[in-house]
Amino acid sequence: MHDERPDQRSRAASGVICVAYNILLVLLLPFIALYLLWRLATRSKTLSGFGERMGAIADRVGGLEGTDPVIWVHAVSAGEVAAVAPVIRAVRVAEPMARIALSTVTTTGREMAHSRGIDPDALFFFPFDLPGVVDRVLDAVRPDVLVLVETEMWPNVLQAAARRGVGVIIVNGRLSDRSYRRARLLKPLFRWMLSNVREICAQSQEDADRFIALGADPDTVIVSGNSKFDERFPAVSDAEINKYRQDFGFDRDAPVLLAASTHDGEEEIILQAFTHLRVTNARLQLVIAPRHPERGGEVERLVQSHGYAAYRRSRALEAGGNDPLCPEGGPQVSVAILDTMGELSRVYAAATVTFVGNSLVQGGGHNILQPVALGKPALFGPHMQNFRDIAAICLREGVGFEVTNLDELVAEVERLLASEGDLALVAARGPAVIDKYSGASQRCAEHIVALLDDQVPVAWAGADAEAEG
Repeated sequence: MHDERPDQRSRAASGVICVAYNILLVLLLPFIALYLLWRLATRSKTLSGFGERMGAIADRVGGLEGTDPVIWVHAVSAGEVAAVAPVIRAVRVAEPMARIALSTVTTTGREMAHSRGIDPDALFFFPFDLPGVVDRVLDAVRPDVLVLVETEMWPNVLQAAARRGVGVIIVNGRLSDRSYRRARLLKPLFRWMLSNVREICAQSQEDADRFIALGADPDTVIVSGNSKFDERFPAVSDAEINKYRQDFGFDRDAPVLLAASTHDGEEEIILQAFTHLRVTNARLQLVIAPRHPERGGEVERLVQSHGYAAYRRSRALEAGGNDPLCPEGGPQVSVAILDTMGELSRVYAAATVTFVGNSLVQGGGHNILQPVALGKPALFGPHMQNFRDIAAICLREGVGFEVTNLDELVAEVERLLASEGDLALVAARGPAVIDKYSGASQRCAEHIVALLDDQVPVAWAGADAEAEG
């Protein structure tokens, strides 16, 4: 009796938390509906696949039919899809008969799945975390293992999966400073969610400690490293680099500053820095790649307000050649705006120095490994909470450089442009850093396959009747 009471209390507490969560969800539904309608009116892509998000995915899961095991991988957006791509490749080598279902929250995540050649057996939008909706999706996918990428945990999904006996594993697990602060305020909820997770492959020891502090069983948490180091970074030829420079209207040997994944407020600082830098580096050219390509028009107006012409990559591609609204040559300097999807990873190769945004006036940062892998110095602001371990590694290895304001940005770019030796050192160190910290994907894949092998086959409702039919 003494052994059973803690379990009984734990189950009772979990039931209370589950009920409370769903009551709160019901109370918030009108506000959520209004928010979704607002998003639909202002950003039409936001509710793309609304039917799928409500559980209507029957036409998306035909590739999962049969008796082979099914692994459902969930990655929120483009960054998480890119991070899990090498894990999926490693799983396919180790377990070639397994079917892979991939879900995303954003359209950019879905686009990334196509561009990275993941080729899942099923691809659909992640469902809203509503009990009936979640049940429909689980019964349609019928996973043996559910793989969650980084911090993507949803109470009803986790409970419904665990209730059906689905093995749940978190890969590339991390908890940013902000996420951890919020999670601590809701510790009973996170303890309940984590009780439904069989294994956690954390990016770092700090992340592992945070999961344990929130209630994860220490025996289920390992430090596997960061799978972003295992991404397939492109090999870009000199001919391709020269073609980009020609398209942008840059001289073949002119130095280029590339400001990538910028957010509102950062382009203003970049343009001010560019004006300062051209005093001592008159041939310097600038490329701005806003994180959200739909901001291309907004960035163009800002560029023009600083007295520069604007080359819009999207407009040039639509015109089948040059940007018809960008003057060719002449006294006016042109700033290239890379407002397209899928080109940034290759355009990095045409840069001399790079800056990666959402780090100077925003918070969280973006992945700096793409320029590093191509041997380019990666500058970033002080707000790199979502990539703190990668930033720390790159700072320690001398391939990443933190700047906190406009003056420091100008000074650091000037220093690098003036030192061929420093640029050559980064060019050599960058690829070596990627090799040094690679291997996390293989470790995560081994744990996924081990969990799959340990699974008791899940008995899905209606499966026997379908088999007999």
